[in-house]
Amino acid sequence: MEVIQMKLGLLTYNLGRDFDLDELIRICEAYDYDGIEFRSGVGPHGVELSASAEERATIREKMAASRLQIAGIGTSCRFESLDEGERQAQIDEAKAFIDLSAEIGCPRIRVFGNKFPEGADRQVVVHNVGEALAEIAEHAAPTGVDVNLELHGDFSYWKYTLEAVEIADHVRVGVVYNCNVSEIAYGSIGQFLEPVAPYLRHVHMHELENIFPYQLLFRWLKNIGYTGFCSVESDTPSTDAERIIRIYSLLYRAWVDGA
Repeated sequence: MEVIQMKLGLLTYNLGRDFDLDELIRICEAYDYDGIEFRSGVGPHGVELSASAEERATIREKMAASRLQIAGIGTSCRFESLDEGERQAQIDEAKAFIDLSAEIGCPRIRVFGNKFPEGADRQVVVHNVGEALAEIAEHAAPTGVDVNLELHGDFSYWKYTLEAVEIADHVRVGVVYNCNVSEIAYGSIGQFLEPVAPYLRHVHMHELENIFPYQLLFRWLKNIGYTGFCSVESDTPSTDAERIIRIYSLLYRAWVDGA
């Protein structure tokens, strides 16, 4: 019986930032990746809101012709502003990314709660983020595309992310767990993962050679039956990106197999 495992994705933020779609497909197929997560606004991949209907169809066709999946679109949409107009502009942009995702066959987008404005009531900000997620999710409902809030910035603390997701209270809303080295100072990563596990839809890894306990992470993900994507999101560009992409695939496969 085949064992279904979690999947390896390449996030194009840094390691993939210099490659167009054809090159990304070639590289990811060559080095045993399962999918590509496109970072909007970075690089020549073309997965952007500005893409025409013809360009969107071409992206869908090229990905369908490969053995790869679209792991997601990493947007810059963020909802911490206390200005209602600014928040609505970000919500509307996220809705446009939902529409783009539906057209190219992408199952999820990533968004941010991000940072608490100076002097703001944190509960008000969390509530605003949750309401924003709910509005986007309602727009996404007919498409089947998820909107996932990343544990990032001040929302790296699981409590704020969990509260916002629970306020949204929608099946299309999930969480992206971000492998944050600073968590180690507070003990086991399980205390960050366990509360958000019911909503876990995606994982962002960083440099695999850093001190984050990736082998423990993979063991934990296996134990809860996680079969989603773990995307490599390097924090810095590389002058030899293709080699690093290959090495990270080898490391990931070895660690997952041994978890």
